[in-house]
Amino acid sequence: MKRIFFLLFTMSIVVSACSSYSYYAVSNKPLSSQHYRTYAWIPEEQSKTTSFYNNDVATDKIVEAASKELDKKGLSLDNQNPDILVRYTAVVNKEVKTYNEPMYYNPPARLSPRLAYYRGRAFYYYSYYDPFPVYVGSQARRETVKAGSIMIDLIDRKTKKVIWRGWAEGELSNPQKAVDDIPQVVTNIFKKLP
Repeated sequence: MKRIFFLLFTMSIVVSACSSYSYYAVSNKPLSSQHYRTYAWIPEEQSKTTSFYNNDVATDKIVEAASKELDKKGLSLDNQNPDILVRYTAVVNKEVKTYNEPMYYNPPARLSPRLAYYRGRAFYYYSYYDPFPVYVGSQARRETVKAGSIMIDLIDRKTKKVIWRGWAEGELSNPQKAVDDIPQVVTNIFKKLP
C-alpha cells in the first residue's frame, strides 16, 4: 500500500513539474547589488498588455510577483529615486502551428498459395500474409493557437537602457489558468536573473 501511495505521489510531482512555458533571459551586464539597490515601476500606461492580461487582476499579480522576487534579490522599492526602472509587457498573439503527421499505406492482406513436400508427396496450402505498414510521407496539419508571452525589463534609470530582460512564452488555452499561473511564471522568469 505504501509503495502504491509513494508511486502515485511521485507521479503527481512529475506531472505537476511539467510547464507549458519556455523561459529566456538576456542581460547587458551583471546586476550587482553595489550599483543597484532600489527599483520603481514604470507607470501602467507605458507597459503593454493585451486580451487575457488586460485587467487589474493580471496586472496586480504580475507586479506583486515581480516585486516579491526583486525584494528577494536585495532590492527595495523606492518611487522617489530608484536605480532601476521595471517594465512589463504581456501579450497574447494568434499563431499558426504546423504539425507533420506521418502517413502510412497498409497493403492489403492476402493469401498466398504454397507448395510443400512431405515424404515425396506434394501438398498445396495457403499462407496468410499481412505486411507491415509502409511509410509514404507526412501530411501537414495547421492549427491556430494562442501564444502568450510575459516580458519583464530592468532599465538603468541613469542611462535609460535595458540591462536585463527576462521573458516566458507558452500556449494559452484557458484564460483563467493563464491568469492563475502568472505568479509561478514570473518567479521562473526571475530565476534567470544573475
